[in-house]
Amino acid sequence: MSMYLPPSQINYLRRKGVLPPLEKKAKKKKSYNNWFEKCSLNELKSLCRASKLAVSGTKDELCIRLCNGELSSDYAYEYAPERFSRARFEAEMPGYGSCDEFNNDVASLPPAQKGSKRDTAYTNQQLKDMCRDKGLVVSGKRYDLVLRLLQNESGIGGAPKRAAGSIDEETGVFQPKKRAKSMKPPSVEKLQERIFKKCFPSEEVKRKWSNNKYKYHPSDCMVYMSNIIEKEIFEKELFERGEEKCAWDLINVMLNIITVGNEARRKEWAAEQAGSGSRFFCMIGGTDFELNRCSNDLKFKFLPQLVKAMKATSKKTAVAQLSGKFLWAFQSRKLGKLFDEYDINDRPADWRQPFKYGSFKEVLNEFVPCKGESSTEESEEEEEEEEKEPQLRFFSVTKISGKPKKTQELTYSHTAGFQPVASTQQEGDVSDNGKEITL
Repeated sequence: MSMYLPPSQINYLRRKGVLPPLEKKAKKKKSYNNWFEKCSLNELKSLCRASKLAVSGTKDELCIRLCNGELSSDYAYEYAPERFSRARFEAEMPGYGSCDEFNNDVASLPPAQKGSKRDTAYTNQQLKDMCRDKGLVVSGKRYDLVLRLLQNESGIGGAPKRAAGSIDEETGVFQPKKRAKSMKPPSVEKLQERIFKKCFPSEEVKRKWSNNKYKYHPSDCMVYMSNIIEKEIFEKELFERGEEKCAWDLINVMLNIITVGNEARRKEWAAEQAGSGSRFFCMIGGTDFELNRCSNDLKFKFLPQLVKAMKATSKKTAVAQLSGKFLWAFQSRKLGKLFDEYDINDRPADWRQPFKYGSFKEVLNEFVPCKGESSTEESEEEEEEEEKEPQLRFFSVTKISGKPKKTQELTYSHTAGFQPVASTQQEGDVSDNGKEITL
């Protein structure tokens, strides 16, 4: 027996998942014969006016007029790479498969693209380069670029926006006006937020990443931090201007992010697992900065910049006071012996000669010898953090023939790593199941 349900109840059941959702029909994309058909009527009139064409008529008439115009015909299509297929070969090549195509001297195929895109049309980047060469503004969408080029060529339809600069009389090339370099000291707090967001994005952002994005993310972060050091510290000449504290504060932010990682997320995860009552769980991934995927960027960019910053500081003792603790923590926890080499920028004239590398630890010992007082301060802070950090319990099980033989309880902390737990049980004690414990 069938029962009638009103459309409102049917939609309610679909939203609740009782009934299957209604399949949505895909909308058909509108096809265009040329790029001018994508423009509005007012935009087409402006293009006709700049091309010395009549502006009266319907939209279709204006599009045909622009496609056949002497100045505007070059911009009738957008760029898209041409794709070939077997069906096209069989349809357009005479006698395909019987070697008749070689007898007819068919050198190339006619273009198979239809619509508003061609492989011979200008790309947006090519249009921007054309505007830049002629001293025009390069901002805006494709319509703005084409309109400026037409106005500049015809001299009708208004004066195009020109970029600041002048044309060199000898070469005839447009030279843009160089902007005055900003010498304002950087905001360390804002840069810290940007760098942390770059190195440790949210889970929603990482879900959209591809495998290559995951693979090259540490390298991108290292290049990003190196560019910030070059732009905000060395180009603004902070060491020469006496802004050493600001420069080292920014470097300390980067060193702390690389060394410690996303410590807040680790503690949050540990608190969640401890509250759930589970005694065996793994640590969350993606909270540590891995250097094994960015070793080249570290060797040729980041470490040479750190050495350059240490040498640019006015006094060696200032390096120990401003960043000794962060530098030694970075060297001991992350670099070690594996990533200690850095490029000394002494490129050999002969490519057959080997490159010269230096030891970052030796340079650091020169400026902050034997870790100094920063080492004791660091160890004390590490002990305090280790006491505050929740102890995470793991179990190491040795199996023989699929059966557990020995179980060892471990604790984990970010500073000390895995450590065995001292057993409080003694021989002769009774366990929960009533059996006597033998050690």
